[in-house]
Amino acid sequence: MIKCITFDLDDTLWEIEPVISKAENQFYEWVKDNYPVVAENFNIEKLRKLLKQTSLENPLIKHDLTKIRIIAYTKLRDLYNLPENMPIEAFQYFMQYRNSVELFDGVEEILGVLKKQYKLGTITNGNASLEKIGIKQYFDFEIKASEAGYMKPSPEIFKSALYEAKCESFELLHVGDSYEKDIIGAMSVNMNYIWLNHNNEKKSDVKVEQTIKSFSELPQALKKLR
Repeated sequence: MIKCITFDLDDTLWEIEPVISKAENQFYEWVKDNYPVVAENFNIEKLRKLLKQTSLENPLIKHDLTKIRIIAYTKLRDLYNLPENMPIEAFQYFMQYRNSVELFDGVEEILGVLKKQYKLGTITNGNASLEKIGIKQYFDFEIKASEAGYMKPSPEIFKSALYEAKCESFELLHVGDSYEKDIIGAMSVNMNYIWLNHNNEKKSDVKVEQTIKSFSELPQALKKLR
């Protein structure tokens, strides 16, 4: 019997690409206005590469996207002798738009219904704020890679969810869009799962009844698994 459902966030509750694209563009306009020397030397693509390089240089904290982004901005501060608070200020500005998401159709309504029947949680590699997005009230707990110390698909981050949920693996079901991160991760600890398969990928180890193409199909899929 399922007692708890956990959800991935990006591309499961909302589409992430337009969110990040808008955040990067707004951030770059802010950089041009406030730190033109950075904008003169770094376009959006170069800023992306800076973040990737920072992650590669800091493997022990690559699971913490907040720290990685702040370290990257600190490099810019030191490179151009910018104000001490620039990295934090830059991060906070970027996150305003990172947390400005448009939920998939039916997400809030479905979460509201499920909340009455199950314990609900999230498991994410990202650093989105449920509170700022406005959906924190639906969830009993949050598992973030930055706090767990591991990123999906590591079994350890899913074990953290089992601990928080106070459930056995067969009592917890995970919903996510990524086969590699969400489904493989859930399988690794014998959790139930439902794959939000946006692109209609084919995987021989995932049953049809464990696959949905849109979030709105989730309630019906849950009924089939009972």
